Amino acid sequence: MKLPLSLIACSLAFSAFYSYATTESFSATVKVQNSVVLTKGNDLNFGTIRAVADPSGAAQAVLTINPEPDASPVSTRTDASPAIISIIEQGSPASFTVSEAVPNARLSITDPTANTLASDGQGLNEPNFIVDEWKYFITSGPNANAYYLPGSPNLTADADGSVEFNIGANLSTSNSASSEPYRDVEYTGTFQLEVAY
Repeated sequence: MKLPLSLIACSLAFSAFYSYATTESFSATVKVQNSVVLTKGNDLNFGTIRAVADPSGAAQAVLTINPEPDASPVSTRTDASPAIISIIEQGSPASFTVSEAVPNARLSITDPTANTLASDGQGLNEPNFIVDEWKYFITSGPNANAYYLPGSPNLTADADGSVEFNIGANLSTSNSASSEPYRDVEYTGTFQLEVAY
């Protein structure tokens, strides 16, 4: 038996209109990372020194650590009698690596807020040391071999999102009155450094 052509055409149109389809669900995610990864290489080392504080705290001798990798000498000093700093062994700058930043991003550095080195069990009349005048020298990335400029930040990550820099600073004898001399021990302090977009 032959079906009329009109019936066949109607049947095909019906099948096309009611074609079968499949669906599948999927998820979408995004990871936010607004902070960079900051990794310390070396701590800041002011070396080994002889130090005498002004008992009145009026005068300060100053030791400076140069952050440049090829600096010679690394440590320099300025006395202010009766305060004295004499260098026995040279110090060395701190070093840091920034990673996982946005490629070619410009970053800013915030100075540490802590500013003293003290001995273990520091006495009331014992002088401490003051750390200030932080200096940053960029050692890798697009602006390598240049000092960091706080007023116009120039710490720039490379195409991989990384950049390295060194830190130098001044170490000064105490600016407070003291009646005890510096002891033959290590004077230490803990500092927090911030790098951000």
